[in-house]
Amino acid sequence: MHVKLLLVAMLFAFVAWKPAESATAEQMDKMARSLRRSCLQKIDISEDKVEGMRRGEFPDDPNLKCYTNCIMKLIRTFKNGNIDFAMVIKQVELSMAPEEAAVMKEAILKCSHMEYTGDECQKSYTFVKCTYDTNPERFFFP
Repeated sequence: MHVKLLLVAMLFAFVAWKPAESATAEQMDKMARSLRRSCLQKIDISEDKVEGMRRGEFPDDPNLKCYTNCIMKLIRTFKNGNIDFAMVIKQVELSMAPEEAAVMKEAILKCSHMEYTGDECQKSYTFVKCTYDTNPERFFFP
């Protein structure tokens, strides 16, 4: 009896499982706004400075650096004092269309070979700036 129940459960899990589809642009925008709102409440920084990153403006501002760390922690890409590159790639694959994800994965791979020093905020900031510098046309960060 237990074996039949286990087989039925496994069959149901197999039939119900399907690969996760990437998020739509609208879903990504909604998620980004939510993440941004959360970190703006925690970090004393203007939304204009945060938006400046999309324009390639990365001033040496401790609060902007900690904003990048706040976002990375929320999306579980920064753990135990370091960037979790495997999780960064996983998040990109889950949230972007395959062609966009491929471009971002190239940037992530390039940036994963850098040396990351300083505190958590500096490490996150350095990574985010590297991804911008690698491909500014496709840069995305909440």
